Amino acid sequence: MTKSQKTNGQPQGLDIPVGAKLSLEVLGIDEKLSSALVGYAKGKYLVVQLPSLTEGGRDMLFQYLYSGNPVTVRYLKSGAVFGFRCEIIKYLFSPFPLLFLTFPLRVESFNLRRHRRIPCLLPVSAMIKEATYTGLMTDLSLSGCGVGLTIMRKYQPTIGVDDRVLLSCLVFGDHGQNNLHCLIKRAASDVGKLELGLKFTELPEASRQGILSYIQSAAAILEN
Repeated sequence: MTKSQKTNGQPQGLDIPVGAKLSLEVLGIDEKLSSALVGYAKGKYLVVQLPSLTEGGRDMLFQYLYSGNPVTVRYLKSGAVFGFRCEIIKYLFSPFPLLFLTFPLRVESFNLRRHRRIPCLLPVSAMIKEATYTGLMTDLSLSGCGVGLTIMRKYQPTIGVDDRVLLSCLVFGDHGQNNLHCLIKRAASDVGKLELGLKFTELPEASRQGILSYIQSAAAILEN
């Protein structure tokens, strides 16, 4: 996970929906704690669910939930991990188990992608539920790619996350060995077009070398 950008913290608001799942790292506790956002007062404090540990770890948990102890909070949004640092204000058991945290001054964004992604325009064909569509690959990495397919409205397939796609492209290898099995991770449709974010489920060595060679060549051109 590599840091992609920092955004200046603005006390007037946080882009986190109530109920969002949170990961808390409390100084002194090795285990990452699961929680959820209950609410916040802008520029003042956050309220989250009081994390729970196993029976044997509860005493350790409360030992470190003292006022002023640093906490790192992370959450997932639109394919990226966002995080910020804050401090514990206090915790309550009654009427509900809650943890109060100071409001962050800065939120950082972390890129989840493990591999470099290169923009491209490569002809592809995709088989989705026994139907084949043609289009262009718009970006490529060793873990997946983005494609835009041309589809007539009446032939628009019904798809969902983790549906399977068999994708063909010359960059994957020689004719007859240029197919890769993929899972749909993102989908958006418009008139006559379907845009997909795909994850490769397996990557044979020949395909890996073909993709890597293309990425390295394209990167050399883009960086000059």
